[in-house]
Amino acid sequence: MRRDIPRLADTTFDLLIVGAGIHGACAAWDGALRGLSVAVVDREDFGAATSANSLRIVHGGLRYLARGDVSRMRESIRERSTLLRIAPGLVQPLKVLVPTYGSGARGRIAHAAALGLNDLASLGRNRQLDQDHMIPHGRLVSRDECLRLFPWFKAERLTGGAVWYDAQLRHPERLTLSFLQAAANIGALPVNYLRVDRLQTSNGAVEGASATDCLTGAELQIRARAVLVAAGPWTDRLIAPILGPGQRPAPRQALGVNLVVNRRLADVAVGVRARSSRQEDPVCGGHRFLFSAPQGKVTLLGTWYTPDAASPRAARERGLRALLREFNDACPGLGLSEGEVTRCQWGWLPLKDGKERGRADTLAERPRLTDYGRALGIRNLLSLEGVKYTTARLVAEQALNRVFDSLGRSSPPCRTAELRLHGTAEVSAEPGTPEGKGRIVRAVREEMAVKLTDIVFRRTALGASPGPERVTVEAAARVAGAELGWDAIRQDLEVEAVMRETTAPGPVLESVG
Repeated sequence: MRRDIPRLADTTFDLLIVGAGIHGACAAWDGALRGLSVAVVDREDFGAATSANSLRIVHGGLRYLARGDVSRMRESIRERSTLLRIAPGLVQPLKVLVPTYGSGARGRIAHAAALGLNDLASLGRNRQLDQDHMIPHGRLVSRDECLRLFPWFKAERLTGGAVWYDAQLRHPERLTLSFLQAAANIGALPVNYLRVDRLQTSNGAVEGASATDCLTGAELQIRARAVLVAAGPWTDRLIAPILGPGQRPAPRQALGVNLVVNRRLADVAVGVRARSSRQEDPVCGGHRFLFSAPQGKVTLLGTWYTPDAASPRAARERGLRALLREFNDACPGLGLSEGEVTRCQWGWLPLKDGKERGRADTLAERPRLTDYGRALGIRNLLSLEGVKYTTARLVAEQALNRVFDSLGRSSPPCRTAELRLHGTAEVSAEPGTPEGKGRIVRAVREEMAVKLTDIVFRRTALGASPGPERVTVEAAARVAGAELGWDAIRQDLEVEAVMRETTAPGPVLESVG
């Protein structure tokens, strides 16, 4: 996989995908498999924004059961199984525990019924899965076992717990990259650090985009018969200029915050109800589920939301404190402190904003696929705005069906749920060993890493929480610098960029994708 700017400028592609997060990456693989010539570009590195900042839980949709939405539940179950099947090195089963209290909706009988229905709805969940990636049945556990698994549940009226299994992403950035590598292996052209400045139209149809190489400043034109904008919260920023004034108001969004703490709280993921009121939690309406998920020696905590954060950094700091307080309130004796937080992850998420039923200021629940030929008369222009990582592959499949329809072509069947991705083993890199040095070299030569942050956080496991020590980052900079021609000053700058991202509440991401 090479960063081929001349080919990008000299080719007319069937499809240009703007945004190389998880949705854009899945769409690139699907499009290439179906025979389209595909280019996929991102202003930052691949999967560096919202796609990288999650609790890493692949949800099977149990929460939809309470709403009676069995079709969405089964959809999530199928996609969870798909990820376990096609990327077993990066997706693994995850045991989840919630406490049961008294009777009624939070009691053992209600949870036993929910677990039974969940198992019934997912009878085919283990088909074609490796033995060690199968999802077991859910079950109730005793009060003693519940407290053994997680000692900090509120003890008053605790009757036990309910256990079920979802899946966990070991390295979501690596999985996004694996989709892109698979696409590149069959002819697609991914390019990172390439900013799309404006979409180009002619005679009522999109025909490509004007872009700038963020590494060199060079401007170029990308020609394409169709364009799919998969830029998440930056979608409207690209679409609005070609629609004319007042055609599409800027959407309202929520900022979501997750934390990483340097304690492994439990060997299972845990869900507890927050005690926050609706006033304190306007996006979710109060009393939302909080989740903790083990990840090696650390634990991920989430998620806190705020709508329309005018100052993202201030909002993240407020969210950090609020999330710790919510966990400590819900789990007496847990005693989490700000000093234990090693990273604050965040991303923008769409709100319903009048586009779905329900309160406008609550989180969107359904992906948005827009064909601007049908909506506004701009042919061959589409956008995809996803709402969760779990179903990204399926949403990309649906988007590609619409791309073929807009081009007036017959659509070959999608095969992305069948083919196993290659190169999906989680990778480590100890810069002091020959193997570690080789891994960094391959990241530069074969995986389009152009910055040290690319290598540390998205090509290797060096950046895994609680994060690398400076001496390790400096060793990696020397290896990468020899490949990329960095002098000592540039190496120091690259090291500082990594250390800032390791220790700060979170980078201000303003990229497409």
